[in-house]
Amino acid sequence: MNRIQKKFIKYLDPVLIFLFLFIVVSILFIYNLSSINSKIKNFNYYLNTISNIRILHNEFESFFDNKATFINYDKTVQKTNEIYNLIDEFKNEKFYERFGNRLRPSVELLDEKWNQKHEYLERFKSENSAIVGSLSYIIELSKRIRVTLDNSNDILLFDNSLINLIMLFVNNMELEGDSVNESLKNLSSFSIKYDNYDFVFFNKKINSTVEKLTKLNTIKQEYISIDMKNVLDSIESTLSEEYNESIRYQQKIALILFLTSLPLLIILIIIYIKSLKTKKELIAFKYAVENSDNLIVITDKNRKIMYVNEAFEKVTGYKRTETVGKDPSILKSGKLSSEFYHNMNEILNKGEKWTGEFININKYDEIYYETASITPIITDNEITGYLAIKLNITDYIKQQEKVEFLAYHDNLTLLPNRRSLEKKLNELIGKATKNNKFAILFLDLDGFKIINDSLGHDIGDLLLKEIAKIFHKSLRVNDYIFRVGGDEFAIIIEYADDIEIIELIAKKVIDNINKNMSIKNNTLHVGCSIGIAKFPEDGEDSLSLLKHSDTAMYKAKQNGRNRFEFYTKDLSSSVHTKLNIEQFM
Repeated sequence: MNRIQKKFIKYLDPVLIFLFLFIVVSILFIYNLSSINSKIKNFNYYLNTISNIRILHNEFESFFDNKATFINYDKTVQKTNEIYNLIDEFKNEKFYERFGNRLRPSVELLDEKWNQKHEYLERFKSENSAIVGSLSYIIELSKRIRVTLDNSNDILLFDNSLINLIMLFVNNMELEGDSVNESLKNLSSFSIKYDNYDFVFFNKKINSTVEKLTKLNTIKQEYISIDMKNVLDSIESTLSEEYNESIRYQQKIALILFLTSLPLLIILIIIYIKSLKTKKELIAFKYAVENSDNLIVITDKNRKIMYVNEAFEKVTGYKRTETVGKDPSILKSGKLSSEFYHNMNEILNKGEKWTGEFININKYDEIYYETASITPIITDNEITGYLAIKLNITDYIKQQEKVEFLAYHDNLTLLPNRRSLEKKLNELIGKATKNNKFAILFLDLDGFKIINDSLGHDIGDLLLKEIAKIFHKSLRVNDYIFRVGGDEFAIIIEYADDIEIIELIAKKVIDNINKNMSIKNNTLHVGCSIGIAKFPEDGEDSLSLLKHSDTAMYKAKQNGRNRFEFYTKDLSSSVHTKLNIEQFM
């Protein structure tokens, strides 16, 4: 559970939080604007619907002023269906979802009013059709009656009376006019005067038509009395109120969201400006890392290489693509113990910084040295990787080794010098046992001074180098040779109880040095005198051993040179020693 919480908290970065909030607010703001636009569209749509209903309603109002053949019944049916469809738009539940239930009673009333009007409209159409039929029949019958009239005055009176009645219908005149009553009386008098069946039937048809006209006018009045206009006005007014209220509410929300987004936007801009600065710093850091003389290595928490810089590539010979994903152990030379790496890993696993030196090997199997500082990268109290900064100190180490080498070796022959001799003697004295003894052989070249003085120091130096090679060939692997100074050398031989090995080596050295040597077209010959002192018989410290071996060497020179002598106690009083013991201190 703690791991899940840590991972969750890990991603609660302030930048992400502000960005998330800004996106949410922006989405809500855009959604709100979209809702406002949608509300405006819907309002205009329903407003237009009301307007269309008004237009059609007015057309039906004027319909009642039309008579007879002026009426197009198919068009009337079409417009009736249109009004029903328009009213259905208000009866749709989406309408109430958009503008509230306050409009529901008005819409229901509108539907009820229109149904009533439609009923009167159908009755009007029916009555109107009957009147049109009656008028057609009356006109046809009048033609037949007219020919039966006796005089022109009757014909004129008949025609005028008939025209007045027809105009009554066509012009929608009031039935209670004097001319209408006069016309009806005239037509009725003709029926009595001529006592003709056609006149009687004609008179009945006229009266019937007049009654239908009266009824038609009544239907019209009842139709007009049903007030749809106020209902439409009420719907339009309520719709406008709901719309305005809703728009004001959404505008307030839009303003709140806008004002909320401003500080978030300002914060994000500030963060962005800081990120630009951080980005510049990172670019500068990256440039510094890439061009650093130090070797930079970044690994993940599993110690797999993620990044190396150019200095690493130059020193190790490995390209970045060759190392990414691999373990730094590819650089191990094997010259450091497993305990060294164990101690290093123990420190790093604790989250602590480690510093030390590596002896590594590059891609070409060449040893190189580096001092390193490895720092764990810790994020949210967890190690997520490691940063290693290394410095190639190979040249420094080699220089140090050279200085150390020259401190303990002769510049000319590269043999260990007097300091090395004393160090080795003390070391052997410290570990010597009854079964592990050693002897020191002090050598002085015979005839070297004559060659050096006559042929020059260059020839003398070359001769000394050649003699150093001869020593290496003459001695065993575990024997030690030193140049003490000038033409003087020292050899340390370790042995058990067989003292004869010392004599064999001494003879071999003398024999090999006595051989002629060719140096720059010069055939040279030298010999050597050797004095031998054994530990611990001839001395228990380095100074005593050196002094006694030097004494034995002078004894060899006195006895004819080119030979070796073992030290004996009687030599100390009989031989003058030229060795300055203080030079070994």
